[in-house]
Amino acid sequence: MLLRTRISLIFLAGLVVLALGLLWAADLRERESEERFTKVALTGQEALWQQLVERESANLAQLQEAIQSDRRLARAANEGARSATGMALRALLQDNGLSPDVVEVADADGNVIHSKRMEIDAARVLDLTSLAEVAAGKSLSGLWQDRSDRFLIVHAFPLSEDPGEGRESLVVTLGSNAEGLLDSFSQTLEAPAYLVNPRGRMVVGSDPDLWARLDPQLPLRSASMDTLREENRLYSLSGVPVEDVNQGQAGLLVTLRDATEPLSRLQMIDRVTLVGGLAFLLLTALGVHLYLRSSFRPLEQSIDTLNALARQDQRGGQDKAGGDEIHRIGVAIGQLRRSLQSLSDLRLQRDRQRRRQERLIRTRLQELAGALDADARNEIMEILENADRAQDTEGLADSAAQDHDLVFLANVLQLLSRRVTEQHQRLNDLIAELRDALITKTKLAGIQQELDIARRVQLALVPTDFPQLPGAEVQGGMTPAKEVGGDFFDFFQITEDSYALMVGDVSGKGVPAALFMAISRTLLRATARYERDPARCVKSVNDLLASENEQMLFVTLFYAIINVRTGRLDYVNAGHNPPLLVDDKGQSRYLPSTGDMALAVMDDVGFTNETLELQPDETLLVFTDGITEAFNSEDEAYGEDRLQAVAEDLQKGGGSVAGWVGGLMEDLEAFVGEAEQSDDITYLAIRTRSGEL
Repeated sequence: MLLRTRISLIFLAGLVVLALGLLWAADLRERESEERFTKVALTGQEALWQQLVERESANLAQLQEAIQSDRRLARAANEGARSATGMALRALLQDNGLSPDVVEVADADGNVIHSKRMEIDAARVLDLTSLAEVAAGKSLSGLWQDRSDRFLIVHAFPLSEDPGEGRESLVVTLGSNAEGLLDSFSQTLEAPAYLVNPRGRMVVGSDPDLWARLDPQLPLRSASMDTLREENRLYSLSGVPVEDVNQGQAGLLVTLRDATEPLSRLQMIDRVTLVGGLAFLLLTALGVHLYLRSSFRPLEQSIDTLNALARQDQRGGQDKAGGDEIHRIGVAIGQLRRSLQSLSDLRLQRDRQRRRQERLIRTRLQELAGALDADARNEIMEILENADRAQDTEGLADSAAQDHDLVFLANVLQLLSRRVTEQHQRLNDLIAELRDALITKTKLAGIQQELDIARRVQLALVPTDFPQLPGAEVQGGMTPAKEVGGDFFDFFQITEDSYALMVGDVSGKGVPAALFMAISRTLLRATARYERDPARCVKSVNDLLASENEQMLFVTLFYAIINVRTGRLDYVNAGHNPPLLVDDKGQSRYLPSTGDMALAVMDDVGFTNETLELQPDETLLVFTDGITEAFNSEDEAYGEDRLQAVAEDLQKGGGSVAGWVGGLMEDLEAFVGEAEQSDDITYLAIRTRSGEL
């Protein structure tokens, strides 16, 4: 590549780097401005929404003092007189000239005494936790989503007939539909507005068709702004989180503003700036190249003269015009001609010195070859010996022999250098492999220790000692397929004669399933303490799991409450294996499914209760699919039929329930043999005692 071309390219590269730097700085400045504008805009929207919510809450709160001071209303509500409660509330609302969309009176346990809604809806407005807080004396105001398709502005406060007597307070909840508030917000900003729930679904909005067309995807936990395109239109999207009455996140407040005109102007300015900058770079580079081409023409003529000298043509012409640096190069070339003769005299002395250096190099090459491994050392020594014999045989002239020796020694030195480099690289690779192996071994040991600890913690979560019950025997166990598993079971007392039993199976294996198992078991155990109905208990746990299930795991569950005195069993089967029931004569059957889906798949779904009356000496086995889907070395499954047959034989033989499940596990172990356990094995068996029910 010519020198002038390289200089042109370097200059062009400098201009490109400078232009990129300016563009980068401009982009940073623009982003900083956008961030400040976004922060101000989102803060203003959040403040406007909060002001509207507070104003609507204040309107609802105007009734609190009048309602609390009316002892007749509290007395009618405490006595459960629904008609009297309704008449008193309607009179108060008419006297104050207000008509909220929702008026509800409930006790702290969630029982609705009076409810006035815009439509028929049996569910209460607030959850049990919020009801308990208000009943304890706290007022709640703000945004609340009582259904999947509606937001309310609610104001809840306690109501007691006689606070001094220590009676439990009732809870009055007033609410108005947030859709009207959202319309006011949209009119103030002159842009469509929407309320989005924490799952990303639009609940209410002033222009649902626009939302459906754009189908925006936005972060659900933080404020954000974005630009959306629909054909030839551009929309500015902004979303801010909004709080509910418990200071939790109720969802997002989203606005969509048509910003086609300003954004189109900005894009046009960016394109014009980019095209102008590229044109400036190209024209500048072309001008510099033409200038260098004109300036370097004398240098090209001097190069022609040097080429003539290389061909030993000392009559080659040169350009003597000009007086700049390029002209001085031409003068130096003339002096080079006069130096050629003197260089010829020095050649003989240089040749003698080169021979001495060659002998020294050969000696050093042999010494270096001794430091290599055996194969490389023998290869270098053989090449040197063969070269000496070939030179003696060919009888080359002195100058030709010297040139031959230099080329040969250079090749040998190159080969020696390559062999040394290869040997050094092999040693470095070996050291690196050893170091990585030690690091990997240390990490594996740490991981194995942590998994062992997690296994012991998980096994400590399930019961090992079961209580002595007046009317039943209980036995259970769990064997994880890996260090930790996703199965769980539990058995604990609810009331004096009622006990809760559960068996669950989390999708997946390993640590994620074990963590989700621990969360599910903890929520079930905590919810069962205050929710005695199995279906409502499972529904509450399902809503909690589904709302924060980013890993898309799910749990199959069999949950039941048994009265050990009467043998009554109320249960819910949420996608779990049907339990096996064996009577006192050894006849067995699988319980019918309730048809409910697994937990954490979808929120706001219902579950069904089923009731079973256990007879004396009947055994109920609740298990996971790790038993029926256990495979032997011939890839055969244990299966439900074999489980049923073995259970019937063991039931006919009598004995305790511990011996009964022990016989099942022995038969399962004998069937699997040496095959690897493919899934967690979990079971819980309960047998009623004859004569004690």
